[in-house]
Amino acid sequence: MILAPEHDDPALGADDQRNNGFRYESDPRGAICPHGAHARRANPRDSEIIGDIRLHHMIRRGTNYGPPLPAGTLDDDGADRGIVFVFIGSHLDRQFEFVKSQWLNDGHFTGLDQEKDLLTGNNDGTGIFTIPQHPIRRRLHGVERFVITRGGEYFFLPSLSALRWLANPAA
Repeated sequence: MILAPEHDDPALGADDQRNNGFRYESDPRGAICPHGAHARRANPRDSEIIGDIRLHHMIRRGTNYGPPLPAGTLDDDGADRGIVFVFIGSHLDRQFEFVKSQWLNDGHFTGLDQEKDLLTGNNDGTGIFTIPQHPIRRRLHGVERFVITRGGEYFFLPSLSALRWLANPAA
């Protein structure tokens, strides 16, 4: 939304060097990308929030599986489809768990009152999502759960020192 706020830009979406290279400094009020948007909450980049954002940085990737929902279809057709999400970090609690609990599910992220993340938040049908507009904001009420988690696992990778030891245990 920050790089192409007015229309979809397929060339930008296909360019891995450009499509994730953005900041929010040009949108401090959240008029282009709302403060409550998942992309902004999960990785606030240069947003003005309390604390050191760098402490919570992590490598994250997602990929979809299954066939796309057919055009014009709004109801689940029963096909197995979804997203697989992977994060890599050095501190589970300070990175993934913090972002999930404080930035996505705590309703007070950047001053949003009782709003959980629209995409992955634990919404129960009573949720709210604010869209900043001028002269007055718009609020969506009755936000329900959008993502259904089917499973999750924590896998721990060896540290660099452990990998060096495995490569040369006699040293």
